[in-house]
Parts: sequence; structure tokens; C-alpha cells
Amino acid sequence: MGITDTQSFSLVIRDVFFDALAGDPFFENYSKRKNKMLSVQHQLLPYLGVYIIDETMLADGDANAGMIRFSHTLRIGFSVVVSNNDQVVAEQQIDAAWWRIMNRLWPDQYIMNLFDTMNPHTGQPNPDNTVIEGITRGVRRHVFGSTALNNETPLAELQYDVSVFFRTTWPPMITDDLEEIDVTTVVGDEPYDERPPIKSKYLFDISRKREPRR
Repeated sequence: MGITDTQSFSLVIRDVFFDALAGDPFFENYSKRKNKMLSVQHQLLPYLGVYIIDETMLADGDANAGMIRFSHTLRIGFSVVVSNNDQVVAEQQIDAAWWRIMNRLWPDQYIMNLFDTMNPHTGQPNPDNTVIEGITRGVRRHVFGSTALNNETPLAELQYDVSVFFRTTWPPMITDDLEEIDVTTVVGDEPYDERPPIKSKYLFDISRKREPRR
């Protein structure tokens, strides 16, 4: 059993991005979190957050033809918060963090591989070889503020969110056994007085199921 038997591909992708950045030397001294459940206090600065924002699922192909298939657009948000009294230096810090995120994730030949995400250097693929087809959009913002009205802790925050594209298919789970086939064969057009339809019925003994090949 793999992780995607109990967790979504979206959560796996978020964790892949988080783990890649959490293990990067650039973010070694950062406090790191995967969601916004708890507020960011000044003692946690500098801070890195990697969050699931939302997810859009559209039909992949004709919605009424074949099995259920989705094209997913998952929005992952990155938040980098630093404290610095110098606004110019603060912006340089969050810009450097954004540039490091860009250079760490998108050129990664294993995380972003469309076929096999196995990294021979770590011996690990993306969990269950979860594949990302592409990044369709990215938006970044620089936000400045403080944690108190007295401007005691001046903050600069990078807000960067990306749209991650991948697909899923949901084949039907057919549990009924094929027990009978009823076939009617006709020759020519109606009426069938001279050549009546030929009816055949095929019955299958499901008690004698064939063992799968080893």
C-alpha cells in the first residue's frame, strides 16, 4: 500500500515541494510549516510556509465518454517572512528566497519528470511516482507590515502561488461476474418469416475461475 491509497496526489505534491525546500541549505535556519492553522509569531522568523490554497478539477476530454477523468489545477502557496528594519534589504531577502524556490524546484529533473521521478542520488522518487505535468501559472507579491502597531517587528513577506497541473483517471470498479451472454442473429430485413432470428445463449460457470498466471 502506498501513500496515495489514503492521501491525495495534491497533498503528496505539496509535501514534495515542502521537503525539497526544507532540505535546502538556503532555508536551514527558517521555521517551516505546511499549513496556516497557527499564526506566525515573531519568534518564528525567518519563516517558510508551503500551503495548499485550492484545487480546480475539470473533465479531461468528453465528460460523458468513458471513465471519469480529471485535469487538476492545484494552487500551492509559498510564504517567506523575514524581519528587517531596512526595507531595501528586507525586499532583497524575500526576492532571494523567491529566486531560490524557483531554482530549487522547477529545474529539478526528478521532481518534475513526466515519466520516472526516481532520484538515483537519494534512492527515492516522488511518493508513488506522483507525476506533475506542468506549472501553468505563477503569481508573486511583496507584502510589508509589522506585528504590532508600534512597528516593533517590521516584516517583509513573499507570497508566491503556483498552479500545478496533473491528471487523474477513475476507472469503474466492476465486481459483477459475467455469467451469461445472449446473442440474437438475423439475416435480411423484417419480416423474418423465411429466416427467423437465431438465438444463442452462452452460460459461464463462474465456480471454475481460472487462476492468474504467476
